[in-house]
Amino acid sequence: MNGSSPTKLIVGITGASGTIFGVRLLQMLHGSGVETHLVMSKWAARTLVHETQHTVEEVQGLATRDYPPG
Repeated sequence: MNGSSPTKLIVGITGASGTIFGVRLLQMLHGSGVETHLVMSKWAARTLVHETQHTVEEVQGLATRDYPPG
């Protein structure tokens, strides 16, 4: 990389039971200079609430940019 633009990463989270891995990735990248874009399905939002102690809003706040669950 030439350092002129930030590294960008799209993090997609679906409704499968691996939702926590997407959350952990966003936690690790938060504040690292990597521009993260979060795409989360509506089922991922439900799984997140049932399988973790995180809220959808909290996880969205970890990303540089987030898109509405759909």
